Amino acid sequence: MHSSEPVPEDTDKLLTAPPPSVDTSLQRIVSDGVSNAEIPGTVIEIVTPDWRWSHAAGYASISPVIPAETGMHFFIASVTKPFVSVAILQLAEEGKLALDDPIDSYLPVDIVKAIPKSDEITIRQLLDHTSGIADYDEISLILEAYENPGYIVSYEQGMWDSLHAGPLYDPEMGYTYSNVNYILLTLIIDRVSGTTYEEYIKEHILDPLGMKNTSVHRTNRLPQPYMHAIEDLEGDGGLMDFSNLYKQYDRGSGDIVSTTADLNVFHKALVSGMLISPSSRGGMMTISPQSEKSVDMGPLGSGSQGYGLGYIITSLDEPANLTLSGHTGGYPGASTFWYYLAEEDTYLTLHANSAMRAAAVHEEILLPLLLFLTDNGPAGS
Repeated sequence: MHSSEPVPEDTDKLLTAPPPSVDTSLQRIVSDGVSNAEIPGTVIEIVTPDWRWSHAAGYASISPVIPAETGMHFFIASVTKPFVSVAILQLAEEGKLALDDPIDSYLPVDIVKAIPKSDEITIRQLLDHTSGIADYDEISLILEAYENPGYIVSYEQGMWDSLHAGPLYDPEMGYTYSNVNYILLTLIIDRVSGTTYEEYIKEHILDPLGMKNTSVHRTNRLPQPYMHAIEDLEGDGGLMDFSNLYKQYDRGSGDIVSTTADLNVFHKALVSGMLISPSSRGGMMTISPQSEKSVDMGPLGSGSQGYGLGYIITSLDEPANLTLSGHTGGYPGASTFWYYLAEEDTYLTLHANSAMRAAAVHEEILLPLLLFLTDNGPAGS
């Protein structure tokens, strides 16, 4: 199921470009969207059963001016979490752990002692954010790294800040999205896999899938070419470039660099059963009751959304009747949307180099693309 041997050649590499009318419509949606969302630029890849479309619009950098290009690398931020979830589920399938095991069986003693009820919190509750463990102040860590570009802010720093603050509630008594849950999951991978989290991801996911443009980020330089992570974080009109920072503080929660094409390869392998069994993916798709909420996506319809095992599932009713599964990621100067549209059997990865404008990207680019792909928008009618 998940050996280190390369998988067969991906058949979607044989897909052609979409018909000219579709290409024109998609380019118009994205071009208008970049302008309306007021972002520097974006890179996108969409893979349907019939065609593959890669596109870039706007700029990868404002100063110096660098046009956005397909194939550019970027921080995927919290889209890292599905990679960690897949690793944990692979280890569960091998019998090296069970999702309902308490975390005190796997974590170092000093960490166990710092987590109240660590004998009750389970691996599953780390995966679906129902552990009650608080998050760290990520922006303060990012600014510390930004102000000291040669300094490595370790994952232990944020983790211990969180654990010393104490739990938010008893396990399974609520839902709180916390990066610290996924830092702890990497420590469990270290313990049971016989290697490190970083090497495990490479050997059991990236290498078998041929994801040569994806890596767990452990330098302070993004691989060329890349989308600059640029943001006016302080609101004074000056753009700050967060591209060249060490990302160790986000170990397992947001430390992977990739491309739109590689992320679609990963998603297709996940959905098709190359990485984990159908029952394991079913577990990923099972949302916790604590996380479920109502959502309204305007012309696409309304429905419900919740968090599963490193996976966000959105189910919309009329008119789209659409199930979106995947994850989003945000980091100063970077927003990533990573989705599988089940009813359309379509994969969509979109990255924009702004986090503060993520809602505008969702409204002005992602939503019109989804309307087009589901034949519910003016451009697709």
